Amino acid sequence: MSAGTGVAAALHQARRSGQALAAFPAPIPATLADAYTVQRDLCAALGVPLLGWKVGRIPQTLIETLGAERLAGPVLRVAELDGEAPGDARVFAGGVGVIEAEIILRLSAVPTRRLASDREAMSFIDEIRAGFEVASSPAPDVHDHAPYGIIADIGINNGLLLGPRLDAESFDRIVITEIEGSRVGSGRPCDILDGPLGSLRFLVDLHMDGVIALEAGQWISAGAITGVHPIAPGQTATAHFGETVRIACTASTDPGFAS
Repeated sequence: MSAGTGVAAALHQARRSGQALAAFPAPIPATLADAYTVQRDLCAALGVPLLGWKVGRIPQTLIETLGAERLAGPVLRVAELDGEAPGDARVFAGGVGVIEAEIILRLSAVPTRRLASDREAMSFIDEIRAGFEVASSPAPDVHDHAPYGIIADIGINNGLLLGPRLDAESFDRIVITEIEGSRVGSGRPCDILDGPLGSLRFLVDLHMDGVIALEAGQWISAGAITGVHPIAPGQTATAHFGETVRIACTASTDPGFAS
């Protein structure tokens, strides 16, 4: 880690040990640039391959000030869902744990220029999946420091769970999420800002600006379709993508990144 990265060091220790923090470590980054610097330091300390990128949203009240609607975080865990058996969604006990139903795209090649249209963006995608983003942080107050705390703590991503493939022509279907059998949200992928391919274009812009580094084969978790839903260890989430695709996961306590 570079000098002055006490925030990254504290987050690294918490993620390695699986132990929650009392609060987000100070000093909290005050700019997007500072937050992405902490993110890079934390990734370097964890020392594992970057398997993809998640895309989240900037709080509405800060969009005009920051000139951005989205934020990015690296994905360090990816697991395939196995048919009807619920996947394992690891969350930090005493921290923040949420589940998000998402469209997940696989990048076939890295663009060498900014992408101007959905059609152009789709030419860089070779697979589309239904899936979950598991979002969890060892800092219980991380959302109080959005977007800077979220970006710094690797986008609070704690893994992707990959479900069935979806057709490019019909992935924009109604999605319904349930927690413990109770409906908690619904929506369509393309109703979220300018849709999943807009998320990809955003990441390409960050790549071209030198903020992140995309690689072929990475997975892109394109944004929460039905909302951000709190989940606790032992609870099960289910998401229905249209009438035919169903995925499920059960939250468990994260034992730490070394496990």
